[in-house]
Amino acid sequence: MRLTTKIITGIILSIFLLSLLHIIGYSFSERRYFKSSYPINSITIPQENKTELLIEPYRVFVFEAEQSETEGRFFCYFTDADNGLFIHQTTTSEDNNKLFFPEDLNGFISTKTNGDTLFLKIDLEKVREQYDLIDEVNKKFKPTTRYGVPVTGVNLDLRSSKVNVINKLYRLPTRISNLETDSIQIYASGEINIDFCKANFIDPNSSRKITVSNSVVKAINIDLDIVNSWNIEPNCDVDTIFYTGSKRSNNMLLHSDSRGKIVWQPKNKEAELNIKIKGNTAQINFETQILYD
Repeated sequence: MRLTTKIITGIILSIFLLSLLHIIGYSFSERRYFKSSYPINSITIPQENKTELLIEPYRVFVFEAEQSETEGRFFCYFTDADNGLFIHQTTTSEDNNKLFFPEDLNGFISTKTNGDTLFLKIDLEKVREQYDLIDEVNKKFKPTTRYGVPVTGVNLDLRSSKVNVINKLYRLPTRISNLETDSIQIYASGEINIDFCKANFIDPNSSRKITVSNSVVKAINIDLDIVNSWNIEPNCDVDTIFYTGSKRSNNMLLHSDSRGKIVWQPKNKEAELNIKIKGNTAQINFETQILYD
């Protein structure tokens, strides 16, 4: 073996051995104390009993949470699963125009009103204090950072045909179903799912996924400055979809089975809409409406 080959082989083996030792040492180090989530336990709100709140006088509903960003060894957060804001109507008239939620949330929820708007706030600081896992945290982890503890069982059941909702509960999905109404206006920080609804106008806003399925709608508005992922399924009957945006990189994918008229409403002169069509053939009814001077 030539000297040069031996030197190169030696260097490669040295790098390999050093990497292996680093990996082994890292596995026994305190890296486990630096975690963004807390996998040992979670907080589950019991569902056995429900509390009801009359909402008939109000037209706008705002759901939000309050929690200190610096105090405590761990903080609470909502998960995508096993939680949700559910908006629908029931066949039992006495159950409509009410908000139902687990009785165990009573001590954590406060409400206030401003005109026709109802604000409902969940105090996650109180949840954290009530379900304090500090002993378990101290036992398993060193005090180097705070830990996120998932909260499940936060199920808010809004039974109303008036859907003008702002859901600020981070990651808490909003699910709207079996509604026949004039308009559905929803802003949410979690996913939005609209299923089996009939409306003249739907205006969903979320940076997470939006899905509309099995619905009959005259017009849907998609603001591409806010919405990143959306799916209007082929089983919907939609007359017009309005797309608006202010950026140059607004991209939209259309399938060959896409239905309805598409109206592009740019917010400024720089705004562009790039359309990509997937499928063999497609027929598009397209129109541009200028919103700016």
